[in-house]
Amino acid sequence: MSDYVLRLTGGRGFDRVYDTVGGAALDASFEAVQRFGHVVSCLGFGTHALAPLSFKEATYSGVFTLPPLLSGEGRRHHREILEQATRLIESGRLLPLLDERRFTLSTMCDAYRTIRAGAVRGKLVVDIAASGN
Repeated sequence: MSDYVLRLTGGRGFDRVYDTVGGAALDASFEAVQRFGHVVSCLGFGTHALAPLSFKEATYSGVFTLPPLLSGEGRRHHREILEQATRLIESGRLLPLLDERRFTLSTMCDAYRTIRAGAVRGKLVVDIAASGN
């Protein structure tokens, strides 16, 4: 189990995990979810082992947003999903895991190097308003 799961959940795991990266991050999401939890991804490419989910009796859903954006078909459904996510966020029931560091447009290269080095804890924030551009 990863350090951040141990630190943030006492080793229990998260009840819900939303993956926006896919690949290895989706596999890490399967490891980070708690027993009977749920993983949702909007980018589930690659080949993944489902055993970590099965052993925890957890579930997985994919909500792939690109086809509706390109074709127009299903946009209403995706709007409803985003509206529900907005309500969860605004009520404080859905909290994103954010890296404590903040970047600006002028330090964007530092942000990229941080990601490439694998030194990110959660999502990186690039504050474009603070950039003065």
